[in-house]
Amino acid sequence: MPVSHETAVELVRDLLELQRVMRRVTKVEPGRRRLSPTSVGLLSYLTGTGPRRATVMAAETGLGPSGLSRQLAGLEEAGLVERTPDPEDGRAALVAITDHGRDEVRAAVELDAQRLAERLAGWDEDRARSSRGAINEITTVFLDSLGVERTTSCRGGHELPGGAGPAGAPEDRPQHDEHEEQTAR
Repeated sequence: MPVSHETAVELVRDLLELQRVMRRVTKVEPGRRRLSPTSVGLLSYLTGTGPRRATVMAAETGLGPSGLSRQLAGLEEAGLVERTPDPEDGRAALVAITDHGRDEVRAAVELDAQRLAERLAGWDEDRARSSRGAINEITTVFLDSLGVERTTSCRGGHELPGGAGPAGAPEDRPQHDEHEEQTAR
């Protein structure tokens, strides 16, 4: 049976609420956080994709050209990204994350992970992995519907921005318990 309109509306509301609350959760006292959530997102994206033209970045990240331009200018000024000539078109530039940018995004992800772990103190590992699996499942459906590849976790062969090793390793893939599999049959 397809998803009902009512359930789709509830999912949209739930996702909007998650998005809103994640912005608040990742806001830290000014002295503790060096990067905005948007900057962390862009640097994580570049970690997963490699160098990109700004026009491609705008299309793939959903940021508008002027907002992206402002973000990139700040990241470039801070030495977190660099622009190099595009070898395929000398008139265009590619934006790439620098080693300093990788270090900074790794530190930001670690800080966010610590804060998230504190908030999930009442959870066990199984519940956290199950929730991660559900989030990754819906993300995969959205990415597939857009024809876009994943640029962060659960993507084979790439290191996670937090330095957690290669994404896509069995422990990083969404897990389903036997009850879910039996119910789905």
